[in-house]
Amino acid sequence: SETCWLPAHCFIKPRSALEVAIALKIVTSLGAKFAVRSGGHNPGPGFASIGSEGVLFDLGDMNQVTLSADKSYVSLGPGGSWEKVYNVLEKSELNVVGGRVAGVGVGGLILGGGMSHFTNRWGMVADNVKNFEIVLADSRIVNANNNSNADLFEVLKGGGPNFGIVTRYDLFTKPDYKLWYTTKAYSIDNASAVMSAAIAVEENMINDDKAGFFLTATPTALVAGMLYRDWAENRPEAFAPFDNITPLAVVVPETNGTEQSSAIGQTQDQIGKRASGTISLQPDADLYVNTLAILQEVVSKAPSISLVHTFQPLGAPSVAKSKSLGGNVLNVQPVSQSWVAVAAFWTDDADDAKGVEQTQTLVKRIKSAAADAGKLLDFDFMNDANFEQSPLKHYGDASISLMKKASTKYDPSGVFQTLQNNGFLLSKIDQATVP
Repeated sequence: SETCWLPAHCFIKPRSALEVAIALKIVTSLGAKFAVRSGGHNPGPGFASIGSEGVLFDLGDMNQVTLSADKSYVSLGPGGSWEKVYNVLEKSELNVVGGRVAGVGVGGLILGGGMSHFTNRWGMVADNVKNFEIVLADSRIVNANNNSNADLFEVLKGGGPNFGIVTRYDLFTKPDYKLWYTTKAYSIDNASAVMSAAIAVEENMINDDKAGFFLTATPTALVAGMLYRDWAENRPEAFAPFDNITPLAVVVPETNGTEQSSAIGQTQDQIGKRASGTISLQPDADLYVNTLAILQEVVSKAPSISLVHTFQPLGAPSVAKSKSLGGNVLNVQPVSQSWVAVAAFWTDDADDAKGVEQTQTLVKRIKSAAADAGKLLDFDFMNDANFEQSPLKHYGDASISLMKKASTKYDPSGVFQTLQNNGFLLSKIDQATVP
């Protein structure tokens, strides 16, 4: 997003872990401020960018996708995109638990926990990491996995950029690369029926972990994405609640495709400026309808800002799957829930402040409505969070303690807390202005 583009004093474009380590040694010895960019998807100011006061590590050239000899795992560079990952793996009829949008970078998504379309089936993206290769604050290059630096391995799964610069992610591969999907737009005049159908689909997903779903609310339409982890001749039964609702338009026809073709279909246009925010709530049809009314009201205050929010459901099976794979630090409650992603888009520089304000207003208003309905959950998903939110704070005391211990152990000088320009840092855990 152009929202956070800044002119760094120096750009470093490493191609290996060794080059990252050497550059980091120089930067830290000078006490210079720095930022790290993998894909650069996060729109938070200074998160993947820095101005003339510092150095930018641009990991874009570290974009390898290397399948292991036995094809059981794939090694990914942090600067690659999920489109490239899926393209390589499809040639071997394999898949990996990864991002839903083609252009999103590998590194940031995994460090934030990462959400695929099938969390009930596979857990979080980070749960499917076999090994992290990471450059620590003292420029040592180490591996973190179940057998080596296991405490670091745990906190890297959702702990953000607090512990070092990850230079390689080894992810387990999956044999089920086939994917059925469709996207349809519905009239807001049918909002009550659409929201009720969405709730029913979310309930069906608990017993059918092959089903994936999202629902995007815009001021003028509701857009439902339905995905199934296999090819199908007819629409899978999990989506039957939508059978009697006539769509305004078929955005993407029912397709037997792959993860790559689905991700390309959901590519977000990165031209212009963008802001994000997140809310976690328990599913409720009346609350869902209320969020649409809130969206329309907020949008009316600044028509030049395009504003939407997307319901992203997951259930208790997702939490159980995460735990079975070794767990992470997110501390997600084992209940049916939806992680609502708020997104704002605009093009005029004069709208920068208004775009951020609109995003934060919508987040606050939906959180307030969810709280009033008794449906608000104490969790903010890092990958969608606004830069004024504090997702780490919502992980709970046990996870925060684990992360702080790991930070002290692997970064005793606090390099990634004090020299790193910005981000969801442990040192800023209590600085959120958007609750």
